[in-house]
Amino acid sequence: MDEPNYQQHWLAQHQKILRVSPLFISAAFIATGLVLWTTGSFNIETVGYTSIWFLAFIGAALVFAPVGALGAVCVAATVDLNPFMVALIAASAEAAGELTGYLAGMGGKSFFEHKRFYLRFKNLFSRYAALTLLIGSAIPNPIFDILGVIAGSTLYPVKRFLLLIFAGKLFKFTWVSLGCYYGATWF
Repeated sequence: MDEPNYQQHWLAQHQKILRVSPLFISAAFIATGLVLWTTGSFNIETVGYTSIWFLAFIGAALVFAPVGALGAVCVAATVDLNPFMVALIAASAEAAGELTGYLAGMGGKSFFEHKRFYLRFKNLFSRYAALTLLIGSAIPNPIFDILGVIAGSTLYPVKRFLLLIFAGKLFKFTWVSLGCYYGATWF
């Protein structure tokens, strides 16, 4: 990859802010949940889509520590929430959450540059990056964070990274939510 573009330069300069943003987002969701709970308006209609976004984002933002976004999507699709909307919200949240792995790769590039495996992955990833990111994000797997780290360390374009991740995750969550929705109605 050539010289990093403006977005990657901005990301590199603001890594500390972006690393703590999941913590601030989590605190905001917890505060919102407490307000809804104390006012008595804590029900599936008011927190259903928000909780899906929260769980999916945190699950993707925590590098190498998966949280059950697939289970939350499955449950949400069976309790009067639109399965397509559930899939769209979960996919957007996980795509945004995967930026933490990307940033870890950008920040650790100097650490990886001198490792023998890094050169192999860099060459392989530069050839098949789009396909690898699309398929890797479409298949439920706990090791997808490694691909985000590799994408960040090779300075793969951020916009393309997010678009491919979103498309793959939308595919994954659509079939999971529809499968759970129709499975629950059939059962």
